Amino acid sequence: MTARQLSRLVQEVFDNAHEAMKKQQGEERARKLKEATTHWLRHTGASLEIERGRALKDLSEDLGHSSMATTDTVYVQSEDRKRAESGKKRRV
Repeated sequence: MTARQLSRLVQEVFDNAHEAMKKQQGEERARKLKEATTHWLRHTGASLEIERGRALKDLSEDLGHSSMATTDTVYVQSEDRKRAESGKKRRV
């Protein structure tokens, strides 16, 4: 199975899940699922790996990035920005 075939299969699962959820719970509740893509799944998985402390070098290689700087910029720094933003909402 090629990467493209797998991607299409996963996208079909997302699309079918969206349709089922829309029928059961309405469009508003199903909206996020409609936006789900294989690329979103890739980012989610990588972000979770960063959160659990996975070595950046290993994750970068798994993602196929030619440079660890790409992984650092996309995942680690975005997590730092998200963490900083959530800190602004804390009451002192």
